[in-house]
Amino acid sequence: MWNPPSTPVADRARAAHEELAGAPAQHVASAPATWVLLGEHIDHFGGMAIVGLSSLRAAAAVSTRDDGKIAVQVEGNEVEYTSLQELSELASAQQPTVDAEGQPVLPDAPTGSTSLRLAGIVHSLINRQLLSRETTGVTITVASDIPANAGLGELSAMDVATALALHGDDADDAPLRARLAEVCTQAVTLFSKVPALRARHSAALRGGESITLIDYADHSVTPAPHLLNDDLSAFLVAVPGTPEDTAAADIRRREHFLDDACHAFGTESLRLLPDATPRVLDWLTAVHKVYGTENQPTVDEARQWLSFYESETQRSQDFARALRSRRGTELFPLIEQSQAALVHEYGMESGSQLSQLAHVRGAVTARAAHAGLANATIAYVPTKHATNFAADLDADGLTVLPLHSGSPAHLH
Repeated sequence: MWNPPSTPVADRARAAHEELAGAPAQHVASAPATWVLLGEHIDHFGGMAIVGLSSLRAAAAVSTRDDGKIAVQVEGNEVEYTSLQELSELASAQQPTVDAEGQPVLPDAPTGSTSLRLAGIVHSLINRQLLSRETTGVTITVASDIPANAGLGELSAMDVATALALHGDDADDAPLRARLAEVCTQAVTLFSKVPALRARHSAALRGGESITLIDYADHSVTPAPHLLNDDLSAFLVAVPGTPEDTAAADIRRREHFLDDACHAFGTESLRLLPDATPRVLDWLTAVHKVYGTENQPTVDEARQWLSFYESETQRSQDFARALRSRRGTELFPLIEQSQAALVHEYGMESGSQLSQLAHVRGAVTARAAHAGLANATIAYVPTKHATNFAADLDADGLTVLPLHSGSPAHLH
């Protein structure tokens, strides 16, 4: 079973900061782990993500410095230094250009470490006027109780804790928290080797102890009754030590396709485009004829992706309706359908074998925690069998972690 350190995570971040900076932190904030029930691959399409908060947290302690450096130390790692000038150059390198035929030329994907990703939040906060332009340097120390590379959004929790601590305002202001979530996603997109999942940032800042529904048709964030109760428990089951960026390039390839299609049709998202699938496939066919197939999916690939985006969005909407009306028996088939579609339509297989194993061990349903980025699954188990379920998988050498509802990001 996963056992986080006994010292509270905010206290560890605060102590590390005082040791590194030689002075107390000016602000300390923490943010929760997030677990996705459905929809982590459709937020870029404009779909609906359904997210729960976990009781495990990451924390960040921050203070300003006057030497022009941004120093970031993540628990268990050496301190890394950068500067606002270096970050500005990296951000500029991520801007697309245009070739002689007027076609966009995408830059290479960012390769930044976790520390650079967190430093990038300073750059993005300043650009969005949420942090003073007089800021010359910052010290950031981060600690986490969330298992790494396990599909619980450890990096996203670090992002949110860092952004909230840097901003230094704990107001429960939805527009402000929405802007902070956007800053986190922007920084990850510009600097991190791991692709962003904006739903995690939104849920960690604006969610609660209930389930959070994030609908990108209108960017609404609303609560729904939790599916866990006295009779149903949930566990994260993960293979320890698996890499965090297993399919990062494949995920970015799909996102670039969506971005290109949205640009071609002048729409914010393909979900808002009437008759999106046939129109986008016709456009892609024309692109192939005029410009060739380089850096573009095949028509068959695109058809499968679009089919998945539309069917997963419908499943998420059905799931949200079932949650709101407390029709629990309708939830499990939707989770099963989503898991099958992740593998057979979308081509993301990580976590699928663990989901099958969870069924064998007694789960009523299971789904990949974040297909493509984690070899992990979220398993739903009758509470009366939960102890045996966890013990059996722990004996198999897997990371097993019970999921309990958590609270949104806040200052300490």
